[in-house]
Amino acid sequence: MKFKELINKSIFLKDKFKNLDDHFKEFEINGISNNSKSVRNNFIFFAFSGDKTNGNLYIEEARRNGAKIIISQEKKSADVIRLPDKDYSIIYSHLCSSFYNKKPKNIIAVTGTNGKTSVTDFCRQLWSFYNLSSASIGTLGIKDSSQNYYHKIKSNLTTLDSSELNKQLSKLYDKNISYVAIEASSHGIIQNRLGGINFNGAIFTNLSHDHLNYHKNMTLYFNAKKKLFTEHLKDGTCVSINLDDEYGMKLYNEIKTKNFKFINFGFNEKCELKLIKIKKIEKIWQLEISYKKKLYKTEIGLVGHFQIYNALAAASICLGLGMEHDSIFKSLSYLQTVPGRMQLINHPSFKATIIVDYAHTPDALENAILAVKKMNVSGKIYTLFGCGGERDLEKRSKMGEVAFKNSDFTIITDDNPRTEDPSLIRKSIINNNPIAIEIPGRDIAIKKAISFLKDDDVLIIAGKGHEKTQTIGIETLPFDDVSVVKNTLDNLNL
Repeated sequence: MKFKELINKSIFLKDKFKNLDDHFKEFEINGISNNSKSVRNNFIFFAFSGDKTNGNLYIEEARRNGAKIIISQEKKSADVIRLPDKDYSIIYSHLCSSFYNKKPKNIIAVTGTNGKTSVTDFCRQLWSFYNLSSASIGTLGIKDSSQNYYHKIKSNLTTLDSSELNKQLSKLYDKNISYVAIEASSHGIIQNRLGGINFNGAIFTNLSHDHLNYHKNMTLYFNAKKKLFTEHLKDGTCVSINLDDEYGMKLYNEIKTKNFKFINFGFNEKCELKLIKIKKIEKIWQLEISYKKKLYKTEIGLVGHFQIYNALAAASICLGLGMEHDSIFKSLSYLQTVPGRMQLINHPSFKATIIVDYAHTPDALENAILAVKKMNVSGKIYTLFGCGGERDLEKRSKMGEVAFKNSDFTIITDDNPRTEDPSLIRKSIINNNPIAIEIPGRDIAIKKAISFLKDDDVLIIAGKGHEKTQTIGIETLPFDDVSVVKNTLDNLNL
């Protein structure tokens, strides 16, 4: 399509490019990218200036690869459009959305510190129970209603870059997918990767200590999450908030006057989807829930009290989208756990329990350990984890405190140390605590931890969950907690 056609699809873009030189308008556009290596013939190349790189240094490479138009914050020439800094990223996302303008009819966004991956997958599962063509997009990749991953995300982004995200939504449309749940990270929201997408549902799960190396403090972190609800949702959008969470209540109080369709969840009296009673029987959570003055009974067979909230988050948005009440609540009992989220690793000859979980924040780690405690463990609880290098420094000692307080035995090891000295990361977690041991090398630590276990013990391996790599220095190597556990158990002399 021509550049003028791309602009004219959006009122926002028409306004931003109202002073555009005429010679740009007739250019044929075949794609949009902010990566010069991905540019092809007749592409628009966005030369972003970021903290770690400057896209303007790659303009010549983009031209060689076929860029027709360059958009820059710094330069201006015959093939370069210069945009002001404040509009730059949002214009990029709107152009991507306009270029890939065919999208599934129902798109919801899920944000919060913990639970995003489980909630998006639970939404997909509930929709599929209804035989609705559906998909989830996020940390694990893109999964469709056939429960097959058709696209593994190569980047480490929870929320895809605007060009890739809109391209994948367009592909889902071509696959006749009508319902999509997207993980919306604070980075993705604040960097405007979601601009131009027409959401008709949004969920807030919770907020706790994480990413403060990026957001600096909890207020800025909260404001990044809030931006999803204040800048990306139109009137009439269904909004579901966990009102049992301190920041969830804060969010609700700050946006409750907006013209949204609220179906909030939790024990709080203000919830439209209200938890009345929870009872644990072996591995089953029996729930009593009130919705629209009617009492419903259901059960959830997932490990962890926090999974109740994740399941209710998915149920609430489904109710908001018009799905039948009884069927939704009955379907909760069929929900399956997501890979790397309180994932039980079974072996026919090994009686101890091993759980792999993605918990990489103090709050998530505490929830994981407390979930195990509620399993009425008769043996000891072992917790193994590390913290990532070049990330939030404050949470290291806090995660250590959580593990030492709630576990019988704690093993500190490595978790993507990147270019930091792994021994210094481990030291900052342990912080002179005498009841923890330090084992360098995550595979060695896992094998050693398994050797400690007796029949009734539980080992929680936290931090990486579904991840398939370990980054040490500048090298990213294949690594999978689940595979290490299975290989170790297979080779034990049981």
